[in-house]
Amino acid sequence: MSLIPWNPFREMDNIGREMSNFFDFPSKLFSGSPPRVDVYQTEKDVIVKAEIPGVSKEDLNLYIDDNSIRLSGQTKKEKELKDENVYRSERYYGSFSRTIPLPVEVKSEEAKAEYKDGILSIIIPKVEPSKTRGRKIDIQ
Repeated sequence: MSLIPWNPFREMDNIGREMSNFFDFPSKLFSGSPPRVDVYQTEKDVIVKAEIPGVSKEDLNLYIDDNSIRLSGQTKKEKELKDENVYRSERYYGSFSRTIPLPVEVKSEEAKAEYKDGILSIIIPKVEPSKTRGRKIDIQ
């Protein structure tokens, strides 16, 4: 068994990290949980799949520009329960928002979206790479 010498600075660093985690916890608990996403591309398209269970498509907002997607919405409670009847409440209710950068420039006007079984699927065609816009300059 090897012994590790005691280092008070390491202990202070650990205490600082624990305090930071402690004070950061309430903000994580009460802030909107952004949807988890997969972003990938095929030869012609960029595909984004967002996991958004329990939200009706009427409560979703989707904005696409040439290089990002902004997704926002709201999760609503089905009905209000009195506190004395609640055994456990872990689900988040409220607004959420997320901006997703895209790996390449896309044609936002041709985007298509479908929401099924809690998964929002967005397919956006890529912009074709253009020819170089520069010109040759003669050196004198």
